[in-house]
Formats: sequence, structure tokens, C-alpha cells
Amino acid sequence: MRVPKIPLFVVCLMLFSSVYADGKGESGKYRIPLDLPVSLSGSYGELRSTHFHTGLDFRIGGVSGAHLYAAASGYISRISVAPGGYGNAIYISHPDGNTTIYGHMLDFPDNIATWVRENQYKKESFDVVLLPDSLMFPVKKGDFIGRAGNTGSSGGPHLHFEMRDTKSGQTLNPIITAGYDILDELPPEFREISFYSIRNLEVAPERKLIASFKSNSSKTLQVPDSFYVAVAGIDRQNNTGAKLAVFQYNYYLDDTLVFSFTPDRIAPGMGRYINSIVEYPRKYKDNLSLVKSWVEPGCGIKSNIDSKNEGVFVIKDDLEHVVKVELIDEHGNRSYRKFIVVRSNVQPGSTTDSTSIVMPWYLPNRHQGENAKVFLPAGVLYSSIRFDAGWIEVDGTNFYKVHEESTPVHTPFLLALKADNHIDSTLRDKMLLVRLGKNGNRIPAGGEYLNGWVESRVSSFGSYSISLDTIPPVIVPAFYERQNLSGRNYLRFAVYDDLSGISDYQVRIDGKWVLTSYDPKFKRLQTELKQDVLDKGKTHELVIFVKDNKGNVNTLKRSFLW
Repeated sequence: MRVPKIPLFVVCLMLFSSVYADGKGESGKYRIPLDLPVSLSGSYGELRSTHFHTGLDFRIGGVSGAHLYAAASGYISRISVAPGGYGNAIYISHPDGNTTIYGHMLDFPDNIATWVRENQYKKESFDVVLLPDSLMFPVKKGDFIGRAGNTGSSGGPHLHFEMRDTKSGQTLNPIITAGYDILDELPPEFREISFYSIRNLEVAPERKLIASFKSNSSKTLQVPDSFYVAVAGIDRQNNTGAKLAVFQYNYYLDDTLVFSFTPDRIAPGMGRYINSIVEYPRKYKDNLSLVKSWVEPGCGIKSNIDSKNEGVFVIKDDLEHVVKVELIDEHGNRSYRKFIVVRSNVQPGSTTDSTSIVMPWYLPNRHQGENAKVFLPAGVLYSSIRFDAGWIEVDGTNFYKVHEESTPVHTPFLLALKADNHIDSTLRDKMLLVRLGKNGNRIPAGGEYLNGWVESRVSSFGSYSISLDTIPPVIVPAFYERQNLSGRNYLRFAVYDDLSGISDYQVRIDGKWVLTSYDPKFKRLQTELKQDVLDKGKTHELVIFVKDNKGNVNTLKRSFLW
């Protein structure tokens, strides 16, 4: 009987799983944290706007309330409540050295909810991060731990389920680490394959699109002697129409691997390096993430990359060559495309202004312009650039254009614009920088007045101007003065700010601080009404205070019967 040949990727996956079988998620050790048919709306490693998605997003039928269960035995080691991020979240530490995280929860079990609320009142804060000891909330595999919801920075009701190495904090792919048997018979799909010329790597790289394809091409593509490839792809799974993450990207020249990338075990704080992995100008312009083979020198996750010539394809002859790109998912399903390329005698010319300033990626860089100053610490850039800046006018407002917004930065840099001497000195603390958005809107960029300048640490290149925020936040209560609310268990308010954003809020009833949740995506405050805080059957006096990031305050007073 002929023994079937097992693909190398499947062998590696089997070996990887066997390593984890020794106390790191052996088959059956972890259960799915829901009792619903598995359907994912998001998977590990997806290319998000500023990070790689670090878990699995389980669908819960479009409504909050699905019961959640501990994926394995352990103890609850962290509980967090916040307006953004994971919202209501529970972290469970397990004896095998892993931690599971359950994010965007609707609520907690009664015993946990009571303890969290006690701490919120003690700290007089809705936002809390609590670290119970190992004896306070032990859990067994399958124990009820709360309900799935839509809290924090969630785009709809779902469970964000995440696994981390407890000691290092590295995120882990739950499908592999937990050994989840999720049906997947579908291979990844290509969205686009693009070829780019690249030159002047030793000074400041110059890139130019050669051609883009949606599928294979029978024509021979002419390329320069140095080029790179960028690929947009998604994965598919049974029982969901979601566009999921590709597990591995492999690009070959003939039979030689030039580039391979696997978004796995991303260390804490390293997610923003996604902007060095993708072809960022296309991401900025078209919201399309293509994983490029060229490895920028400032990329901080090279441990996830295997490359030759820093991912640059080099052709030294006039023969035809084959470029193959391959996409693989966690279950070994794969897709590939092939292209015939030949070196062109016509090489691309320079596309940059020779008068611009070269800013090396590995050094601090400074630029002094007319009434403007820019300072980029080392580590802001992924590769060296030819920097340019200057004033432009948009709809009668002067903006300082700092390089190109289609060039990513990894960490914030300092931008200072000269303040108008004619502005009343009493308004100086209301000054901030704003960035010009794609549709002409003004996006707050923070900042403070200091010795005649407005300075801020900004997180992207773009066009900036000085603005004033003198208008306090808006508060709209969902009840009228002296209304009888005896049948309610909460109060609601719409709150929003016109520019700098809300920084703080507080609700007091009869002089007492009362727990009030904040949901920025719905611009809503919700204050609880409970008898252990308020006396029932009397008129109460409410005062709500909301402050924005420039110190503008709005205070509303209202009485009600409860």
C-alpha cells in the first residue's frame, strides 16, 4: 500500500500541536467558550487599522446576552471595565501558563459584579482594573462567567476571545493553541497581487507601482532588476461569510523563497508594526492591506519574517523567471498564483525631489520651517525618507503640511506651530492642533500653548493647523424636570463634544457620587438607580458635570421623583 505524502506545512502544524500537547492546550483541554454553533466574524492575525487582531471573534446572533463559559480551569486574575478597548473583560489564568481573555462582555456573574461595583464606588470611577488573588474567583472548565455583549470598542455584539502566554504576554492563535476543531475546508482567496519597483535602498527608498493583478496572468511581465511583491488576501471558513486572516504568506522567485510572513505570537506593544508589513500608501488611499515582501529596516517584528535580500526580488539576467505567491490558512488549505517575469532594459527613473531632506530611519531628525518645528525621535520611521514640509491654504485656513500622510510613523513625534500673537492671552489654554481629514474635516490632535508655540505629539504625517476650543460639551438628559421615574432603574444622557473630546464626567445625586457608565460609540451616559444608594419615594437632586480636553465644563442640574 502506498503511503500518502503529507505536505510539509501539515507536518509542521502537527509538530507544533504536539509541542503544545504537553501542558499547552492539548486536544480537549480547552472548550469553546460558548454553547452556540461556531461562526467567526474575526480571526487571529487579521490586518486591522493599527494592529493585528489578536483573538477570535465569535458571532452571538446579533444580540447581546449569550452565556459565556470558562474555556479551561484556573482562576480569574484580572477584571477590567472601560469605555473603550475590551469594555467589560475577564482574564482567566490557567495552570498550563496560558491566560484566556473574554472581551466586550455585557455583564458579569452576580458575585463578580457585586465586587466590581464595590470597587467602583470605593474609587468613585466607572473605569477600573482589578486584580483578584488566585483564591477569590477560582473557575472550572465550563463554569458560567458572564454574558457576551457589545461594550468597549466593539462594532456589534460578539465575544472577543483571546489567548496569551501568561509570562511573556505574547498573544497566541486559539485555533492552534487550544486545538479547536473548527470546520474549515475552504482555501484563502486573493484580492490583489501587485509588483513594485524599488531603488535607492541605501539612501531613501523610491517605490513605484509596476502592475496589479486579481488573478494569474498569461502575459510576461517586464520588471526592473530590483522589485518587490505585495499581496492582499483573505481566508474563508465554513459556516461564515466573514473575511478572515491568512495564516502565512509565501513569495517565491522560481523555487527560492524570497519572503514568508506569519502573524503569530505577536508580542505586547508590537501590533503597530503592521504599518511596516503592509503597502501603507494603498492602505491609506484605498483601505486595502497588501502584505509586501520588502522588509523595511525599522520593522520590529522580523522574528515573524523569513526573507532573502530583505524581501527584494533581484534578477541579474535576461531570462524568464517565475514569481509564485502562496497563501495558507491554519488548517493547511492553500492557494497560489504564478507570474512569468523578465528583466526590462528600461529601469525606472527617480520619482523624488532632490532638494528634499533625507531623514535616516535610525537617527533622531529635526526640521525647522517658517513658524513651524518638527522633531522625530529615532524609531518613528520604518525606513529613511526624503522629508518635505510647508504651508498650504485650505478653505481660507493655513495648514502646515508635514510630509505625506501616506507615509506611516510608528510612534508620535513633536510638532509645534507658532501661535498668532493677536489671540487674547486668556484663550491660550484653549489652543490645540487639528489635522485636516480626507473629507476636509478637522480632527483634534491635542496640544498645549508654550512660550508662543502650540505643541503636540502627533501620530501621523499630514496637514495641521491651530484651532481654539471654547465650547463646552453638550448634555441632553432623556427625562424632563421633576419627572416621575419611580419605575426606572437607570437614567440616560446623551453627551458629546464639538472638537477636543470628552475627558471627564461625574454624576452626583443628593450630593452622592453615583455609578455612571460611559459608551463613547453611542455618546451615552447611563446612571444606575438603586436603593442601596438612593432613598426610594422622594424627590432627588441631580448634578451632572462633563469636561472636555481643553477644560471647558458643562454642568446640568435636574430634579426627579424616584
